[in-house]
Amino acid sequence: FVFPPNTREGERCGQRCVLFSPGDFAMELDTKMAANASDRDKKAINMEVVSEEKDSSPEDMQIQPIPIPPGYPSELDTQDYPHTVEIRKDKISAKYTGVGNHSNDFGSVRTDKPIPAGIQIYYFEVEIINAGRLGSIAIGFSTKDFPLTRQVGTAKYSTGYKGDDGKKYKDEASGQCYGPFFSTDDVIGCGISSHTNSVFFTKNGRSLSTAFEGVRGVFYPTVSLHSPDEMIRINLGDRPFKYDIEGHRADEKAKFELMVRNTPVDEACLAPLVREYLAHSGYVNALKAFDEAMGADGEQHMMLTGLLPGEEGLGGSDVKIGGSSSSAKRVKPSHCSSGNAQKSRRPKKARASCLLEKSSGSKESNGDFKAGKKGKDPFGVSHAGEREAVRKLLMVGKIGEAVELLQETFPSVVDDKLLFKMHCQQFVELMRNEKSDAAIEFARGKLHAYKSLTPEENQLRCSVMGLVAYVDIENSPAAPLLSPSRRQDLAVEVNSKIMVHLGLPSQSKLELLLRQLQASQEVLRECNHGMGAPFSLT
Repeated sequence: FVFPPNTREGERCGQRCVLFSPGDFAMELDTKMAANASDRDKKAINMEVVSEEKDSSPEDMQIQPIPIPPGYPSELDTQDYPHTVEIRKDKISAKYTGVGNHSNDFGSVRTDKPIPAGIQIYYFEVEIINAGRLGSIAIGFSTKDFPLTRQVGTAKYSTGYKGDDGKKYKDEASGQCYGPFFSTDDVIGCGISSHTNSVFFTKNGRSLSTAFEGVRGVFYPTVSLHSPDEMIRINLGDRPFKYDIEGHRADEKAKFELMVRNTPVDEACLAPLVREYLAHSGYVNALKAFDEAMGADGEQHMMLTGLLPGEEGLGGSDVKIGGSSSSAKRVKPSHCSSGNAQKSRRPKKARASCLLEKSSGSKESNGDFKAGKKGKDPFGVSHAGEREAVRKLLMVGKIGEAVELLQETFPSVVDDKLLFKMHCQQFVELMRNEKSDAAIEFARGKLHAYKSLTPEENQLRCSVMGLVAYVDIENSPAAPLLSPSRRQDLAVEVNSKIMVHLGLPSQSKLELLLRQLQASQEVLRECNHGMGAPFSLT
């Protein structure tokens, strides 16, 4: 037998031949047949593996799972589901195994957890692996009380969108025309907005608009199956969605902000609230600028604040407002000079005036109004200079000077509880400025002296004194004690106590209004079963 050699040279030439005997040929033939059989077996095995992978999780095998946040639905409920449904081992796929002869043998499956409270928009998607004989698959939300042998949307406390008729259902057996039909290989999304209490659906990455409004409750993502061989796979966020849900969230936020901006506001109602807030907080310069921006001159400004020009301004300055002037007694500069001998002879009011000058940066105080003869000072503006000086000292961390000024101007305001809080903050400021030795000495002399403390006060003292244990305070667990908001909170509390001392409300009307808004929003959120993000003004 003559065969061409199995070489590239033999292929090129085509004339050179190799001579085999019948025995050699038989052995060569057996070897090649065995090799070919082995290759065919390997290919068959590979085809089977590929087929199994395709059936179990097509294209998902190459996608890295996205972690689902704790408390969110993460799989189908494998403990509570009808006998007409088979939940696969992956716990995200389900197949209908019933007959589907009547309306009470639906196979509905829901997630292991409800939608968590505190989120603005929740969204999930369902891939239709097989629409089965009829394609009567429904997708939506239901509560814990929903009967799992019914179609989601047709029973109370549920909403749904059905594939074989394109109708939407909400707590009723007869649906309404809504969107297109869906079948095998389609991806249907379902979302709920706790902000607008609305439900919407998507198909293959495209929005089908809002389906329902006024939807409230604690809901589970739910899918209903009802004809043989129907099979779905649910995506609860562990894989990328077809629909741009992040863009949807951004659009809804933009719509809400536009609605707020376009809401008409009556300046006649708003201006008095802003004016009273500025005066209550001691922002006298800002109050003047606000009235000027509103078109009020000096005389109108004083009428709006309920004040008349005083004969003696706080801080001893000659003040001219709206053409009116008042001659005031000035404090001699020597009262503010340094030196122990001079300081010991300094009168109380002079020392207070000196602290006012140091905090404001000038000899002229912002407290340039005095109550009229009838004693009318509805906003406490006549003492705004002292209040603003205290606030400025607190806001820059000069707690010791703020305590001294308070004790000299409003001594009855400084009770033990307030003084304790101010001393705690003073310790924090010393540690902030890396004066640990001075802070320890201060704690021994001041903080240690407090004996009858409440558990909350004792916890505060332990927390602030714990700062000495850290080398790098700003990067330590105690870093929140350095937050500027603590200074702000202390300044607000001090100002409130001063206002009460003056016989005025501790809070401005604007603050009370915002607190009422916060409380009402929390009540509405409770009525909505805790759904939606907590209301915040920030």
